[in-house]
Amino acid sequence: MYLVGHAKIQKHKLLLQNKSKFRLPDIVKVFTIPCASLAPNVVEKYMAGLPVGVYPLPTEVEQYGTGSIEAANVLDDGTYYEKTVLQFSTAEDIENRTPKAFVVMDAQENYYLIGAQEAHYPIVEITKGVAPDANVNDIKVTFSRKKSVIPCSI
Repeated sequence: MYLVGHAKIQKHKLLLQNKSKFRLPDIVKVFTIPCASLAPNVVEKYMAGLPVGVYPLPTEVEQYGTGSIEAANVLDDGTYYEKTVLQFSTAEDIENRTPKAFVVMDAQENYYLIGAQEAHYPIVEITKGVAPDANVNDIKVTFSRKKSVIPCSI
C-alpha cells in the first residue's frame, strides 16, 4: 500500500512541477483539518521528495456541485511562490476562528493538501447565499507558499 501511494504521489509531483499555471476542475470532496494538527514542514518534506500524509483524518465538508483549484506561480520581490485558490459551495458553516487546512479529492481520487502547520495560513472567505439558495455558502480559500498544492494521502 505504501509503495502504491508513494508511486501515485511521485506521478502527481511530476505533473505539478514547473508549470506556471494549472487548474484542477473536478474537486468532488473537500475536507478540513486544523493547521495545528498537520505534521510540521509538509511543504519542505514534499519538496524533498518525501510522501506527505494527513493524520488524524480530516473532517469531510458536504459540498454542492464540484469545486475547483487554480494555482499560478507568482514573482514577488524576486522570489517565486505558488498562489492557490480553492472554490466550492456548501450548506455547512465553516468555523473560521482557528486556522484551517483543506484536503481535496479530485475525480480520479487523488488527494491534495492546501495549508501547513506554520504561518501563513490559508485565508478563508465565506459568501453567504441569497434566495433561492440562501443556505448555500460560496467558499473561497487562498493560500500562498513556495508550493501550495501538495499531493498527499489520508
